[in-house]
Amino acid sequence: MSKLSELVSKGVRLIVVDPDAAPAPEPEARVPSPPPPPSPSAAVGRARGRQLPSEVAQAAPPRRVARSEVAADVQDFAAVYKEAGITLPPHGYGVDRIAEMLQGKRLATLSREVRATAVLAALEAARVDVQDVIEDGVRRDKALDAFEAAKERELVERKAGNETRVQSLRKDLDELLHKINSEIEKLKQESQEAEAAFAQLQIRKRQEEARLHDVVAHFVEGANPISAGPGASGPADPAARS
Repeated sequence: MSKLSELVSKGVRLIVVDPDAAPAPEPEARVPSPPPPPSPSAAVGRARGRQLPSEVAQAAPPRRVARSEVAADVQDFAAVYKEAGITLPPHGYGVDRIAEMLQGKRLATLSREVRATAVLAALEAARVDVQDVIEDGVRRDKALDAFEAAKERELVERKAGNETRVQSLRKDLDELLHKINSEIEKLKQESQEAEAAFAQLQIRKRQEEARLHDVVAHFVEGANPISAGPGASGPADPAARS
């Protein structure tokens, strides 16, 4: 439960100032001196008897932002509040200041009930309407809700966009792989055809060399100058030339 929720759960209508600060002076027109501060029990009784009005929970919403420029990993929500147009009330008392007061060295060791009473008394002395403080907290809460919703929308949009891009890339990859595989098969086929053609060339070459060898063998003695591959006829018979 937040500090603000702790106060609201007590049903108090708080008005806040720093308990260490001196109370605001009375207007000069009022001659009588200010009454002494109420005892804690009296203050608690009065606080419990003043319920928060329903309009507090219906505080004006923060400024609507179509698309938040604040990153989702923001560590300080001050940027979120600023983007939502949230500012402190004119008197300067908001939830943050109330939190500081509750955590002050004079109140930190006291019970929650006593701290709430002390803050109530200080706020009444400062003449700050607690509704301003509560509305400040409510608006900040609404700003956080809106920020979360905006970031959720961005997440959904980003995931959808990324998935679309992934599908497109996969399609491109499939098409590229198909093209590459087709080219690979074509190159393999060309290599096989070239290899077969070369083998046929070697056969025809040996046949042609053998023919040339046989012809020239009729007219040379000794070694035949024609290189003949396997199957070529040997040296010509001298008797065949007579």
